[in-house]
Amino acid sequence: MKDTLSFYSKIYEPLFKRNYTKATNRAGICLEIFEKYIKKNEIKSVIDVGCAWGNALKYWRKKKIEAIGIDVSNYIIKKCKKKDFKCYLASATDLSIFKDKKFDLYLAADVYEHLRTQDLDNAIEEAKRITKKYFLIRPHPVLDKRKTLHLTVWKLERWEEFFKDAGLDIINIGNEKENWYKNVFLMKIKNS
Repeated sequence: MKDTLSFYSKIYEPLFKRNYTKATNRAGICLEIFEKYIKKNEIKSVIDVGCAWGNALKYWRKKKIEAIGIDVSNYIIKKCKKKDFKCYLASATDLSIFKDKKFDLYLAADVYEHLRTQDLDNAIEEAKRITKKYFLIRPHPVLDKRKTLHLTVWKLERWEEFFKDAGLDIINIGNEKENWYKNVFLMKIKNS
C-alpha cells in the first residue's frame, strides 16, 4: 500500500483549521441518491472516506447504521471524536487498518479530485478491498477556486471510464431532469 497521509495532511490540515468547508454538506447529494436507489435494509456498515466535519456520519447515526470516518486531517478527526463519531486518521490510498470486505458501503464525497492522479489506482483498489456491496463516489470535474486543491481534474466521462476500468458497474441514476446527479457515481463490483 502506498501511504500518502503526510503528503495530503500538509495540504488539507491548515484548511480545516481555518474552518474550510465547515458550512457545506459535501455528502448531502450522495445521500439523497442512496435513499432513492438502495433498499434501506441493505446497508449495515459504512465507511466515509474524507469524512471532514462528520455530516454524513451524523446521517448514518440517525439511521442507526454503523459508520466509520477517515480523514487525513488530525484536527478533523479530533473534532469528530468529540461528537462521539468513530474516526481514524488515514489516507484513501492506505486503508490497511480495516479488514477485507468490512463495509457494505464506501462513501467518498468530494475526495477523489483531491487525490493525485498517480494515487487514484491505490485508492480504488483499497475501496474494493474493504467494500462488500456499494460505492458512492462524487468527484468534482472542475478546478477549485484556488486552482491548487483539485489535484485530478477530469471530465465526467473520464471518471466513468476510470471506475469501469477498475471493475465497477455504474448503477444508472437520475434522468435528464435530474442532471445534477451527473457527478455522483453509485456503483457495485461487477458480478456482485
